[in-house]
Amino acid sequence: MDFSLYASNSMEVVSQLPSPVVYGTIVGVLLVCGLGLPVPEDISLLVAGLLAASGKISISGGLISGFVGVLAGDSILFMLGRKFGTRVFSLPGLRRFFTPARLLAAEIKIKKHGPLICFVARFLPGVRSAIFAMSGALGVRRSTFLLLDGLAALLSVPLWVYVGFWFGNNFDDAMGGAMAMAHKLQIYVFSGLGMLIVGYAAFRLLRKRMKQP
Repeated sequence: MDFSLYASNSMEVVSQLPSPVVYGTIVGVLLVCGLGLPVPEDISLLVAGLLAASGKISISGGLISGFVGVLAGDSILFMLGRKFGTRVFSLPGLRRFFTPARLLAAEIKIKKHGPLICFVARFLPGVRSAIFAMSGALGVRRSTFLLLDGLAALLSVPLWVYVGFWFGNNFDDAMGGAMAMAHKLQIYVFSGLGMLIVGYAAFRLLRKRMKQP
């Protein structure tokens, strides 16, 4: 998919709508993205930032609607997994988006990393929807999922929205730069969090060994 074309067309269509409808559209599009449909979720957040820069919506409204849409889509998939188990992947409308390769990758990651993958998955486009649904199917606690996915959304949503807002005044030349910057920042954030997690795990292991006779 041509992301620049998608963003341009989205801006053209959504900018014609009344502001209250724009917020609902952002939530709706992100909800559809979260259910596994092949719509670029990150670019939708970028468009929200561009709309805020153009004055169509407020930056706070873009952030709130982006967060609500992302978390709602993720939560619906998780709850479907909790309710139907692995049968969720054969439900009409969903089975075409959950390929065997994605499901296998999701199951391996969950069994390897445990519930923590619910946080990491937000930064893994392509498999995150399968991971969220599989997490529900494999019995991850609801509170754990909401906490980890919510924390990840608090990082990823502002990242994309603010990058779109930053580049909004020069839209035609900005898309390539905005995409590159957002991906670069996302890598830095993810790497930093990974180092913190590894450091904490090493600290716990060292303290446990020091307590042993």
